[in-house]
Amino acid sequence: MMTNSPADMPRRGKPGATAGRRDRPIGALVAGVLPWGPVTCRRLARTAGVYGCLLALTVALGAVSANPAVQAFAVGLTAPGAGFLVWAGADSPTQMLAVGLSVASFATFLAAVVLWFATGNAILPVILWLGAALAAADGPAFGLSGTPDSQWTEAVTTVPQVAVLALVLVSTVHVVLRLAGGRAPARSSNVYAAPQRGAQPPGKDELSTEDLELMRLIYDRALQPADAFDGFEWVDQFQTAAVRYQINFMAYALAIAQRVHLSAFDGYLRTAQDNLAAKLTDRRVWRYWAWENAWGNLSLQADPIARDNIMLSGFLAAQVTYHRAASARSRNDPAPQFSFAHSPERQWTYAYPQLIDVLVRQYRTARFGLLACEPNWIYPLCNAITATALRGADAIHGTAHWQAIAPRFRECLEAEFTMADGRLVACRSSYTGFAIPPLGGAVMPAFACLFLNALFPDIAEHQWDLVRRTVSIQGAHRAVWPIDIGNYRISRASGYAAIAAAAVEMGDSDIAGQLQDRLDRTYPTQVAAHVAHRPNASLWAHAVELMARCGRAGALHSLVTEPAHDGAAAPFLQAAGYPDVLVARAVEVRGALTLVLYPAERAGLKPITIGGLVPGRRYRLLRHGAHTVTADRNGTAHLNVPMSGRTEIHIAPAG
Repeated sequence: MMTNSPADMPRRGKPGATAGRRDRPIGALVAGVLPWGPVTCRRLARTAGVYGCLLALTVALGAVSANPAVQAFAVGLTAPGAGFLVWAGADSPTQMLAVGLSVASFATFLAAVVLWFATGNAILPVILWLGAALAAADGPAFGLSGTPDSQWTEAVTTVPQVAVLALVLVSTVHVVLRLAGGRAPARSSNVYAAPQRGAQPPGKDELSTEDLELMRLIYDRALQPADAFDGFEWVDQFQTAAVRYQINFMAYALAIAQRVHLSAFDGYLRTAQDNLAAKLTDRRVWRYWAWENAWGNLSLQADPIARDNIMLSGFLAAQVTYHRAASARSRNDPAPQFSFAHSPERQWTYAYPQLIDVLVRQYRTARFGLLACEPNWIYPLCNAITATALRGADAIHGTAHWQAIAPRFRECLEAEFTMADGRLVACRSSYTGFAIPPLGGAVMPAFACLFLNALFPDIAEHQWDLVRRTVSIQGAHRAVWPIDIGNYRISRASGYAAIAAAAVEMGDSDIAGQLQDRLDRTYPTQVAAHVAHRPNASLWAHAVELMARCGRAGALHSLVTEPAHDGAAAPFLQAAGYPDVLVARAVEVRGALTLVLYPAERAGLKPITIGGLVPGRRYRLLRHGAHTVTADRNGTAHLNVPMSGRTEIHIAPAG
């Protein structure tokens, strides 16, 4: 069990000291010279070199040919749609049309860039840029005047000059801000100091009836057969509303609930986790990858695990790891296998250890130290989730994969994926080196803290301090994007729930309480047939809210670094009927089992099965008096328990 990994050790800046590269705080300069990490600098230089070649080609073509078609094509290489400006001479009767075509082409290119970001389609922007240049070469075909006095011949030199000046200006400003921001943390004597939040109240010992009503929303979907998806939201499979994320975070929420409140419960909780894992192999869930790999990596390989797809492979690995860490008994089962069938002739099967091995190999060769979540785009958040799977697997199996990966992961996280103000970028393009700043207000940086706390608690503290300032200054309403990322509806429910879940993990009860209160006031819960639901809130939002309700400070960190001990010989709740019996607490301490159960609707006798007992041994059953029960030869005891409202039961060896 790995509980003292170097990844856990905080690193703090010292005033007046010259920190080495690995000892620098977030935002510090790489080797004290470069404004970004070395890999980012190389990719930016490569991108600048390619663009410089395009500008040189533009000037060269303009110098060797006076043909307006050639000049329009050349200018079109400098910027999407710029070639149409060659036909926009001062005396051109179609000048406005030429300008309009230029603007429309550029707007179309920007839309393609958005699609590139959303779907990994890296070839569409290139096609549209080149297509606009070719279209501009045939300007008269679009109604543009082709007479010599209608042409702007200076465009061949003016447009590249303007492009160079604009790039130099933007780059200079960005570098100056980066350099200034990079030095600021080095002057701080305690960059990663935790904010003063006061003493945290102790976590609750059991799930409330409101928690159980929300949990039933998750159970009702998770306990369906693996090929059934009633109650799931099918919007798109490329971005945040994808069904796979609904599956992942339902499973994460159940694992947190089991870790904190239900460690001695298997039954339908294990069935729910098994079903959720199996749902990820449904082709409807992962077939997006064949498209993304084709237009993002120019590959027809449809295997969704082999490359650049941690939003499936890494998230699935985390899902299995969390479950196995929360339930020691599940580790006695054979390693789960996942078969992805693209067609009867093409399918790929990965056992859980193979899934971990694939991710480890990818990290060892990742140029940026982090992996692409989809072709080209590298998200720190997605990598944090994936890395918890590796660290958790090490803690379960006694391996040391994460210990070998963690130093470079951290180094790259700080150097390549951190902005001048210390915040993490939303994502970076591995092809170009360009980064996208945090999106969605405070949600993405806050949510990253939830998982970073299991990897680098000091970085998580620093990031959370920044989030807390944002929420405190802007207010929760303004700090949260008004779009539910789980279904794209106008709602802040997912944002409130996500920040609350992170706040609980970080031990910030003030922010967690504020966000939960705002969630309750703004989107009141409706309960139908003892199942809770917030209208207009996504299933993803409900799953993340359950993480907030069931969690406590450091719960995910504990789950990942200190998996449940081997409880094969300890009593546990082996079976109970769903939804007849709802389990609010199931914990075992020194051979004694404590259960808190509720009848879902009607009071009466409810059958349950206790496992993990010593065959033939007598046990005391305490509930409104003392009774005894003898374990059968399988080490189980079948009980009929009268339930009316909250029912607490204690089972311990007799004598």
